[in-house]
Amino acid sequence: MSQRSLIELKYKIFGEVVNLPLIEDSSKTKELIILESTILFAKKGFDAVSIRDIAAQIGIKPSSLYNHFSSKEALFEAVVKHAEDLYLLYFKYLDDMLGTAGTFPEVLDFIFLEPVKMSNSFTCFAFSLIQTEQFRDNRSSMVYTNTFLDYSINFFKNWFDNCINRGLAQPFDTKTAAAIIMHSVLVGINLRVHEFLNQLTPYSFAEMFNDLKRFILKQACPDALVAADDQNASKTVAADADETDKAPESDAPQETVDNIEQLDPMDIGLPLKLLGGANPNEE
Repeated sequence: MSQRSLIELKYKIFGEVVNLPLIEDSSKTKELIILESTILFAKKGFDAVSIRDIAAQIGIKPSSLYNHFSSKEALFEAVVKHAEDLYLLYFKYLDDMLGTAGTFPEVLDFIFLEPVKMSNSFTCFAFSLIQTEQFRDNRSSMVYTNTFLDYSINFFKNWFDNCINRGLAQPFDTKTAAAIIMHSVLVGINLRVHEFLNQLTPYSFAEMFNDLKRFILKQACPDALVAADDQNASKTVAADADETDKAPESDAPQETVDNIEQLDPMDIGLPLKLLGGANPNEE
């Protein structure tokens, strides 16, 4: 896979504007077919999706889709490869960011904050597809085992070991910490998919990652955890003081406003819309 900018194209998926790197750069139509197929396969499963379904979702004829892929199996193989390439591209970006960290807490900040920034409706569907299809498809099984687990766990373990060798953290069980991170992320991805389908209450990556960060800091850099807790305690005291200074609230019932915007149902967000791009039918 050649080097590309992390953000190249904007899509609108489920009402969410998503930045996605262009993986399949030979054709925008081919890329769009892969993106649409990824979500359909993740939602319904490989066996329940036909070439006709995918073509109808995109707005092209099935014969046009066959110009890019010889069969549904060939298309699924391209979908799996696309998901793996996207996953590895994000890890390359994360590796570059970690190279700028000067302290262990900064390393954890990058590890736990950058994936949240890169998490969106498409990446969650793409990566959950690999997990659900691993028992049916050998290629998906290999990607899940070799990339999602082995590669990712070793990636985090090597960075933690690097921090210990540089004196940024005291010795701790780096492999276990790395495994906990990855298994939590993979569970979180599946929960996010259910959230996008309005089948689950909103799931907070931030809360989960904050708990994991504290768990690792406690083992590797306890002084930093104490300092962070002291800082948070000071903020809490200041906030309580501000509340005390405020005038007492009226006993009259307060009017409430719901500012939470409900996610659009799945069928409203599809097909994917390439913002500012060419119509795939015109290619």
